[in-house]
Amino acid sequence: MNIAHFEDINPASLLLQFQWLSQTQLAKALGVNPSAVSRWMCGATNPSRTIQRLAWELLQILNKWPLPFPPKIETAELDPLQLLTKFNISRFTLAEALGVSVRAIGHWINGQNKPSRKVRRLAHQLNQKWVVLTG
Repeated sequence: MNIAHFEDINPASLLLQFQWLSQTQLAKALGVNPSAVSRWMCGATNPSRTIQRLAWELLQILNKWPLPFPPKIETAELDPLQLLTKFNISRFTLAEALGVSVRAIGHWINGQNKPSRKVRRLAHQLNQKWVVLTG
């Protein structure tokens, strides 16, 4: 069992793969503004590693969902620092999982910054996945 395995995917591909999924729904699931999704779709910007990882986790959920009804997309969040102690992982592993720097983790610990909504969304998804893997 390796909880330190991470995959990335361009979130725009989810819109192409799941025709019922709107840009607004995808933005809400990823914790970003709908205009960000529009910019990715037209190639004006690229999604961050955090977003690509969250999109991959979302893809896993959507691939398992029975048709014909689309799933209700969960938008729960979790403080990513809880993952450090809950799974006894290093700051480096957490930073890699979330697609952020180790320095960002340090800033959260010291209270200098707070994790963004998209990072908290990914932390929630990773928590659910890792509970199953370590359970």
